[in-house]
Amino acid sequence: MSRARRLCDLCVETAGVTGSTLGITGGEHRSTVCATDEVSDRLEDLQLTFSEGPSVDAVRDGVAVLIPDLSDALDSRWPWYREAALEAGARAVFVFPVQVGAIRLGSLALYRTSTGALGADQAKDARTLADAAAVLLSVGTGADTAEAFVWAMDDRSRFRAEVHQAVGSTMVELDVDAKQAFALLRAHAFTTGRPIAEVAADIMAKRLRLEPD
Repeated sequence: MSRARRLCDLCVETAGVTGSTLGITGGEHRSTVCATDEVSDRLEDLQLTFSEGPSVDAVRDGVAVLIPDLSDALDSRWPWYREAALEAGARAVFVFPVQVGAIRLGSLALYRTSTGALGADQAKDARTLADAAAVLLSVGTGADTAEAFVWAMDDRSRFRAEVHQAVGSTMVELDVDAKQAFALLRAHAFTTGRPIAEVAADIMAKRLRLEPD
């Protein structure tokens, strides 16, 4: 079983939902990395078909979209998606953006076959797993992926403002996109055993210039 599937299964267990999906976004394109069941997969397909839905909004706006009752007539968002999602069996959906700073990688989507909000601890666990998904999607698939995954989850400094600033500076300096720039920062921090925020501070102070792979 892949790490992505294990993460989705863990999300179902800890958040008390029926199913979960990890989706990845690149430009205007979206694809499903893993889904725990057919309905989860169907819910993502519907958003690809209609170009609307909670995952679309979560990635676009960079904030969680929590819908405890899809049948709520007062919520007029996503008319096409909503009707089809209810028909598929979903009654509540909760989507968390998968991102590193301003870098939008995708979404972690949860659904239930019954209405009701996530509890505070359930929502907190889901957000933590969305952070883990961001690391999983950005680390890659090399031989050191498992070790790098653990290291990256322990290094909470990656969320500091100077990291985002260093990503922007590296993008300009090396003419790469945000995902590539962050990958270079992360790789340098991992190989040197330093917190990524320290590497970012050196870049912003002109003490370090990263080189492209």
